[in-house]
Amino acid sequence: MSLVERSCTVSIEVDDAIDLSTLEAAAVAFARNAPGQLIGCVIERLTEDLLTHVVGPARQPRAARDQGEAPWACSGCGSRCGFRRRGFRSRPRTVTAACGRIAFRVAQVECLSCGRRFAPALGLLGLRAHQRRTERVTELAAGLACEVAYAKASSLLAELAGVAVSARSIRRDVMVLAPERLGPELSEVPVLLLDSTGERAGAKRNGVDLNLAIGLVARRRLGGRVAVSARLLGATLDEHWSAMAELLAGLRPGLILTDGEEELAGAVARLFPGVPTQRCLFHLARGLRYAIWRDGGMKGFQDRFVTELAQLLNDAYATADLATARAAYRDLIDALDQAGAPKAAGYLLIAEPEVFTFLTHPQAGRLLFGHKGRAEIATSVLERVMRELNRRTDNGTRWSIEGLRALLMVKLGRKYAHGRWAPRPEPLDDPKVRLRLVA
Repeated sequence: MSLVERSCTVSIEVDDAIDLSTLEAAAVAFARNAPGQLIGCVIERLTEDLLTHVVGPARQPRAARDQGEAPWACSGCGSRCGFRRRGFRSRPRTVTAACGRIAFRVAQVECLSCGRRFAPALGLLGLRAHQRRTERVTELAAGLACEVAYAKASSLLAELAGVAVSARSIRRDVMVLAPERLGPELSEVPVLLLDSTGERAGAKRNGVDLNLAIGLVARRRLGGRVAVSARLLGATLDEHWSAMAELLAGLRPGLILTDGEEELAGAVARLFPGVPTQRCLFHLARGLRYAIWRDGGMKGFQDRFVTELAQLLNDAYATADLATARAAYRDLIDALDQAGAPKAAGYLLIAEPEVFTFLTHPQAGRLLFGHKGRAEIATSVLERVMRELNRRTDNGTRWSIEGLRALLMVKLGRKYAHGRWAPRPEPLDDPKVRLRLVA
């Protein structure tokens, strides 16, 4: 079809001297209504031109033998030739879009083969039966609900975008968009971070576990800061680590970083045999403090040994001397045992094979090193993600497992541009629609 231009006149009426806020309110109201009205006009104009091209002008129909093949098919028999106009539906079709409310008259045709009456423009526009909102509005509402409560998301949409979507509809959108799990989109990753956090959902008192797998793929300096590029590799809710193992079965990590959780350690050993595992040094120090407390050690006693642990790790990071680091670590274990803290000594002894992996496999752990002159190997990237999720979900209520799973999967997918939220490729050709304001 040839290029069709549709021009509309914008009129501005000013009754009296006004202030800027009045002009602002009028402009906002116009901006919320004008795009939808313009799109409605364009749809009606394009539909009329298309029907004229295929069926013939209004009240001057072409014979079936003179009609070419239509770009639509009959919804009854599938025929692409032989139609006649049948006027318009009694009510205009209204669709809520990101640009506002779109309303347009729906032209109908009748198939001369089977007598079926239908509206070809709806199929060409990609509108489903009874669809009243576009996919863009659905994704916009679901994205906003990932940051604030459903009712708040509804009010913000109405206030800021002029789009009316109820809180119940937004929750339904989240449930529809969310996958059951999120799996990896990569086959190789330099560093794999694994951890879990508790969520207030379900009937159990302690809630359910959200298990996360984050991959570190690059490290770069931004001004005075060091930024790590992370990718979401897996997410499950209310499932054991065996479910995460199924998702990550084809993944090949260079290094695995965990907090030392026993169940997780067993799953890692089964899934990734031979892959070096590094214990998070932050969790190592925190676990030591807790173990000393179980042995009856007071705060000063805890501080002493936690400080000694931090010092020997920093020395190991600075000198890269594995033999000296292991000797100092064993001396610390002996000192704890002699000081009457057997549980703390046993804790460090069990963790020893995973403490100095950053020295035995320096290339695999290169993304983990800090830039402050000390050992900074921790699951902090994953911890920040879990705190962000908890800020949205820990609102004093008890979630259903299905509702929480949907919300978290949508939020994680949007945060990491994962799955259906991945960036869409830029079109190589010029856009088919161009809007411009002509003065």
